[in-house]
Amino acid sequence: MKPPVNSHKAATIADVARASNVSVATVSRVLNGNPKVAPELAKRVEAAVSEVNYRPNGAGRALRRQKSDLWAAIVPDIQNPFFVKVVDAFERVANAEGFSVVLCNTQEDLAREKASIETVIAHQVSGVLVAAASPQTKLRMFERYGIPVVTIDRRVNDFSGDAVTVDNALIGRMAAEHLLEQGRERALILSHTVELSPMRDRELGFRQRMAEAGHAVGERWVAHLAFQDGRQAIIRDLLRKRSGVDAVFCTTNTLTAEAFVALQSLGMEIGPQVGLVGVDDHRWNTMVQPQVTVVEQPAEQLGTWAGQLLATRSRGQTMNHGRITLDPVLQIRASSLRG
Repeated sequence: MKPPVNSHKAATIADVARASNVSVATVSRVLNGNPKVAPELAKRVEAAVSEVNYRPNGAGRALRRQKSDLWAAIVPDIQNPFFVKVVDAFERVANAEGFSVVLCNTQEDLAREKASIETVIAHQVSGVLVAAASPQTKLRMFERYGIPVVTIDRRVNDFSGDAVTVDNALIGRMAAEHLLEQGRERALILSHTVELSPMRDRELGFRQRMAEAGHAVGERWVAHLAFQDGRQAIIRDLLRKRSGVDAVFCTTNTLTAEAFVALQSLGMEIGPQVGLVGVDDHRWNTMVQPQVTVVEQPAEQLGTWAGQLLATRSRGQTMNHGRITLDPVLQIRASSLRG
């Protein structure tokens, strides 16, 4: 008869070995998925794991392997629906690979980002997804500790590793092309800092296409707004002072929402009078009237690709650095149509 396991004490690998009448080494091989263990022994160990209610000690395993069963996702704004979709898809891949995901929100702040990087390294994560707060983000620390990293969305200086992005210049060109088809000629661009590659490339693509059509967008018609609050009043002021504006292109979904409210508050008819096109789709875009035209990034695909690249690295497989660029999709709705 097997000795009873103390119900008030967490079961150990030795308890599993006693309950299954095998060695501790055999239990360890089964728990680590070693395919060389005989199937009947593996079944016996798995039954014993359930019998004694054994739960692996993740911290102890991390110490032994110098890696944990964790991945990390370091993103700049967890309230942004785009990053919510990316992380959700990324986490599904992680879970399928046997990893959990710890989330770090840097709030577009380099100091917070640096602290997040140090924290996930201290926790010996097995891989990291990073949407950088700045092109100057330092990723060399991960290489020093042998932690695989994949960047998404934003380019980082001096980083040539795995990256998944969207063709942001194409986003701008698609928005401009659609507005031109609607007869729009005087467009206002609302963006954030050009230091971040997605905003810079979207603005560049939009301006290039408008210039090709003979309707160049001058500097006075481009506004770079801070990430902080208070933008709506600035947008209203811009719209008042740009006589004849017949289109607004917003490089983020947050700016799109603020432009929508500003246009309505000024009594400007969205669609027939001023065409509005944003970037990234969200629930609110189809809950308002008129519904909002957007150029949508394939956020789920982006998160899935990032997870698959990281899974390959976490398994120790050797491959060339993956550089994946995805295409956006134009979702045409009433906000950009003349009538």
